[in-house]
Amino acid sequence: MFKSIMTSFTKKLIFTLFSLFFFLILHLLFTHHFTYPTQFSPALYPGLTILLLVLHLLIACLLFMRVYCDRKRFYLVAIASGFMGSALLMTGTLASFPAWFRHYATGIGNYNDAAIFMVFRHILLASMCCCTALFYALYSRIDGTITRLACFLLVISATVMLLALGYLYSSYNPLLSVTFIDEYSLSWQALWQNKIAYFMIAMWFVSLALIIHFSHLKNLLWLGLAILCVCNIGTLIIMLSDQQTNSLAWFFSRIFETVSTVLILLVLLCDVFQLYQRSYHKYQISYHNSLHDTLSGLYNRRFLFEHAQHALKSASAAKPVSFVLCDVDHFKRINDRYGHLQGDKVIQFIGQLLMNAVRSHDVAARTGGEEFVLLLNSTSNLNAMNIAHRILVQIAQQDPRTSQSALPEPVTLSMGVYTVTDGNCSVEECLERADKAMYRAKKEGRNRVVNYH
Repeated sequence: MFKSIMTSFTKKLIFTLFSLFFFLILHLLFTHHFTYPTQFSPALYPGLTILLLVLHLLIACLLFMRVYCDRKRFYLVAIASGFMGSALLMTGTLASFPAWFRHYATGIGNYNDAAIFMVFRHILLASMCCCTALFYALYSRIDGTITRLACFLLVISATVMLLALGYLYSSYNPLLSVTFIDEYSLSWQALWQNKIAYFMIAMWFVSLALIIHFSHLKNLLWLGLAILCVCNIGTLIIMLSDQQTNSLAWFFSRIFETVSTVLILLVLLCDVFQLYQRSYHKYQISYHNSLHDTLSGLYNRRFLFEHAQHALKSASAAKPVSFVLCDVDHFKRINDRYGHLQGDKVIQFIGQLLMNAVRSHDVAARTGGEEFVLLLNSTSNLNAMNIAHRILVQIAQQDPRTSQSALPEPVTLSMGVYTVTDGNCSVEECLERADKAMYRAKKEGRNRVVNYH
């Protein structure tokens, strides 16, 4: 327990120190090295905005698919709605600069509208990050269908409300207005510099604290959300480093946001890949268990019949198919005297010995209880009898010491052999004849091999 607490604390400490170092580097970089004006390509900012819009839509789709595939991840609905709303608000940013979509590079643009949509994007994403962390913390309380529906409607309503407020405060609506940027001097106003920017940074810090506290950054998905918080804080710090919107800070913030969004997308893709790996691993285990007997590790009756039907179709004198049916002698006595747990160990030991006695293209199967079947492809009756006698000798050489206590006493087998040289015999008939030979071995004194005639 102490080790797990220390591990969680170490993760939080490392991430916090990395974030502080990151902020320091940003401050030094954008306040001391990028203070001179530079001409940028007119297509840079709209191109990055369009790319960012597409990336946010893609991230939202991935998150909604994650929730759809795994209802236990319902808490991701909030941040998925945040990314979807962010993409819709960016359409307003693109509409604020109609000259971007014309043949010439210059033209009148509404910088204040772009700032309004940017502010509401940050508020929406930060709020949804907080909701995601809180939904995760209250997961056991929102497990019901009605509660989840209520939370979903709450998230959608909050997203729609912030979208509506963004468009209402923009120049598209004359009733509400707010000024973040002076359209004549293209400089940030005091409302942004002294209040709104710091309010948004505080929101992202709260989101980051909630995510780290509740999730402990235990997987890539939570690490991606923490990176989202850090990168948006960094974006705002860059924008606060200069009062002019047409300076480097305005462009570098969008470049930084785009790069960080690509990083978040990669984290989500890694999470999806890990999910695929886990699903494929579970599928392999399920497929293996559907074909194998869980106790002995041998193939089960289903696989034996499927493989035998295929082998009998090509059976001939040149390619005979031999069945060897094995039964453990006095197995009930072992269970009664030593217990069923010891009986299971006997089954496991004999199963391993039979598996090692056949070739890779043969089949060793457990058909139930203490009965085993060997399906030997391209094996004549004489060779099948020799293989059965060799197994009988190997079993006879085992005792509690050589078997490492897997056998509580020396164990013997009764074995019946039947060989097919044509494809007219069914699997049931072959097993029935091998079973008759095995019962003859029982009647003749056990611990022997009998061939069916």
